[in-house]
Amino acid sequence: MKIIDNNKINLSVLKNSIQQPDIFKKGTDKFWEDEYISEQMLNFHLNPDIEAASKTKETIDSETSFIIKLTDMKEGKDVLDLGCGPGLYVKEFAKTGATITGIDISERSINYANENIKPEYEKTFFIKKNYLDINFEKSFDIATLIFYDFCALSPKEQELLLSKIHRSLRDNGIFILDVVTEKKETATLTNVSISQGGFWSPKPYIEILNTYLYEEPKTEGLQYTIIDEEGITKVIRIYHRLFSLTEITEMLTKNGFKIEKVYHNLKGESLTEHSDTFGIIVRKV
Repeated sequence: MKIIDNNKINLSVLKNSIQQPDIFKKGTDKFWEDEYISEQMLNFHLNPDIEAASKTKETIDSETSFIIKLTDMKEGKDVLDLGCGPGLYVKEFAKTGATITGIDISERSINYANENIKPEYEKTFFIKKNYLDINFEKSFDIATLIFYDFCALSPKEQELLLSKIHRSLRDNGIFILDVVTEKKETATLTNVSISQGGFWSPKPYIEILNTYLYEEPKTEGLQYTIIDEEGITKVIRIYHRLFSLTEITEMLTKNGFKIEKVYHNLKGESLTEHSDTFGIIVRKV
């Protein structure tokens, strides 16, 4: 998409690129497949001090410790980590002696995991795949989906993924996920910035970030419109469905899971009425 036509800005194209889209409408670009952006994403994953592509190392250590203890993860157990990135959670889980399979759509992240984690932990397996396309059958004792990935999916995709996870788990298997709640503070706003080179491109670009709110279902939408010097425009959209405890409970129950415990997060901190995230432990029934 290009907003410059005959040396003039096409205001109609620009307007269309920044207006509020229909809820869960996809962007124009799959940014995780872009060679440059995927490298920036990996750098964020591997930075232990920031919460961006991954959580901080302190949080990862706390969450994996809690999950390992809670699930009695050990040798002989089979674990599925969905959206594994470069394998930061997989690495900690693998220290238990369990067999861990990581799934991620980013080729760069999977390559990193195969090159840097697989050699040390032979019972780890990394697969480049959209986790909506998994087709395992009663293969795992434990499945995890961490860092609010579930919230980024449309309702149809959420239902599909839950059915696939249910099928992937053995009888009485455990599924662990975290989601963002309706208590999260958010607001409709627009930010415009000009970069001489940054996360989206090594070349100069304009970034227009629009934050939108949707009521049915309650969802935060982030829309990044990136315009380079030639007027080439990319639109990247990221959604966060904001769940009530009732909504997520009903969805999980409908898809064959029984909630065992809900925490404020996957560190095991206690839930409060103000919790802006849920750490959820469910079992296949």
